[in-house]
Order: sequence, then C-alpha cells, then structure tokens
Amino acid sequence: MNIKIHRGLDQIGGCITEISTATSRVFVDMGKNLPGSGRQMSEEEEREYVANLFSQNKKENEAVIYTHAHEDHVGMFVHVPENVPQYIGKGGLELLLAKYRILLKAPLNAEDVASNNEKIRRLEVFRVWERPIRRPKSFNIGDIAITPFYSCHSIYDSYMFLIEADGKRIWHTGDYREHGYLGKGLEKVLRAYAKDIDVLITEGTNLKKPEKCIHESEVSSRMAHVMRAFKYVFVLASSTDIDRLATIKNAARNARKNLYINSAYMKETMRIFTEREANVANGLYKFHPKFATERSLDKMKRDGFVLVTGVSKMADVESMREYFPDNETVLIYSSWDGYYKTPEQVEVNPMYKMFRDSFNNVVDIHTSGHADRDTIKKVIDIVNPKDEVIIIHKEADASLV
Repeated sequence: MNIKIHRGLDQIGGCITEISTATSRVFVDMGKNLPGSGRQMSEEEEREYVANLFSQNKKENEAVIYTHAHEDHVGMFVHVPENVPQYIGKGGLELLLAKYRILLKAPLNAEDVASNNEKIRRLEVFRVWERPIRRPKSFNIGDIAITPFYSCHSIYDSYMFLIEADGKRIWHTGDYREHGYLGKGLEKVLRAYAKDIDVLITEGTNLKKPEKCIHESEVSSRMAHVMRAFKYVFVLASSTDIDRLATIKNAARNARKNLYINSAYMKETMRIFTEREANVANGLYKFHPKFATERSLDKMKRDGFVLVTGVSKMADVESMREYFPDNETVLIYSSWDGYYKTPEQVEVNPMYKMFRDSFNNVVDIHTSGHADRDTIKKVIDIVNPKDEVIIIHKEADASLV
C-alpha cells in the first residue's frame, strides 16, 4: 500500500491524500486551498489540477472519501471525474445540498445558477454512510477497506478513517478535537479501534500554538456572562457548527433571553441537526429558535434577545440595529480571529472585519475547531503507529519537536 500526500504537509486546508494498491486507490478529501495557505486557484486551474491527479497512477477501482463538508476538504468535488464514486457521511451531504439549494433562491446570474445546479446534480449521486450507533461499518473500494468513525470538529458529521489493504492499517484522523461536547469519545474510539496501526496521518493545525483550547462549555459560560450584561446580543457564528450553535443556545437560555436567527440556511441546518440528533446528549442539539422579522422587532426591543447570524446577513443586521440603542447592544464574535486579523483573509473576504467593525461593543469568545497541541500528542501516543506519523493540515514550519 502506497501513501502520497499531494497537499497538506506545508499548508492548512486543501489537503489531498492518495492511498493506493496495485489495483485500487482512494483519495481522502479534495478541498480548495484556504486564503493565505496554498496557492489560490481559479475554477479552471482547479479543474485542471484535479484532472491531472486522476490522469496519473490510474487504478481499476477508484473513489474519493471526505472527512467532512468544509470547503477546504470537499470544495473541489465537482471536478472529480463522474465515473469516480464519491463518499461522505449522510449528515455532511445534507449540509452541502442545503447550502446550494438555498443559494439558488438568491439573486444569481445565469453562470452562478448553472454552477449551483451542477453541484447539486453531482452531490445527488454521492454515496453515503450513516453515523454508526454501535459497531462501525466498513465498505470497500477494490481491495481497500474503509471504516468511518464519527469525530468532533467545528462542523457537523465529521469522520476519522481506518484504511486497510495489503496487510497494512492506516488511521487518518481528518480534523478533530477533544474540547467539543462529543470530544470525550476521541480517546475511547482510538483505544477500541486504532490498534496495530502502521501509519498515523493526523492534522496539526494548532501545532504552533502552545496554549490549551477551552472547552465549548466554557465558551457557553463566557457568552452567558456577556448576554446578561447587554440587552441586545448579536452572535456571529457558523451555520454548520452544531456544537457552537448548541453553546449559544445554552448561553441564551442561561441568560434568560429568547434565541433568534435571521438566516434561511441556519434555519435549515438547525432543522437537520434537530431531526437527526434531537435525542442525543439530553436534547443538546435540539433547536427551535424564533425567526427575526420586522414584525418581531417590537417584541425583541421590549424583551431583549440573542440573535445568531452570519456575515452574509450583514445588511439585514445593519437595518435591524437601528431599533436598538448602541450602548445596550453587543456583538459576540464567535469565529476564527484570522478572518479579521490576517491580511490575506481580509483581502479575500472583507465581510468579517466589516461586520465586526460596525459594532461599538464587541467581545471575542471562541475556541478552535481543531485539536490543540496536547491533544495531538495524546493521539499519537495512544495510536503509537509501528512505522510512521504523518502530520498534515499544518503550517510548513510546524512540528511537535
């Protein structure tokens, strides 16, 4: 069994790993490069890049498997040859389909409509696995066996993989963390299933950061403190981060404020989370927020509120804020601070900085979606691979040494 890291040894995101035998091969992830990490490619350059990957080392049996639905892992799926099956967790597929179907309802030019329709068409033939409740289930691509294991990350339905072929066993972690609500299962899964591993492939996003990440429950506690101090609370957060949305929901409840949203996509992701996970963790992932409209503004002004939103709704938030005094209004910024601090990120997507700067009162409350340095070391120690540890999804000069 051969392993080739096409991208990821010297960049965060955009990772592509190829694992092959004499007759079969699997690509793990096919994501876009992140701004400031890897060369930015046009759509045509991405198409050519993926075509080149599949023109070399061709095998009788081929597939792409995805760890999760973030763009830097799945973003180039539309360029994969149509005769190559693509696999993802069922929840991840639902998030992707929801995104592109919602986008089709926005004002778009003909080219964007065609692009979104093509992505939906390609996604509708993805093959999926369900999150295992008890024993994990494997599937085969030729003589390569793949077993997905649910993991905790900053997007719903993320997975690790056990990949077996030619008498060898590879453990690919994808992106993971231990400080989310379901992160407590990390060690249990590794000790039960990551045995006799020859090669460990792990992410290393936070290797250069010595500090330990705070737990989501601490994020919730800090948010509740701010929510009690201000009557009108806006929270900037991702629509696909089930843990963070649960954190905000709990904080709003503890602050005795009604939870509102103003995004059709967030409404759909919360519906997916509630439908699929309402009975997990004592209702932690059950969401029933109110949808903010003009008709609800008087009630919101009278009672106070917590409104979760995204940067795409900046114009709506701006018009809404006219109803609320600035000195009683706060933004809890609950996203990666690089979006407004890193010049490359601001240049590519200035909306995060613009949104944050538009508020007089701002509090940053966040924790990483990725494992901290101590957790990465813990994973390596538990798995203890026989042959090699390969760290991807990391900066070029990052290491554990």
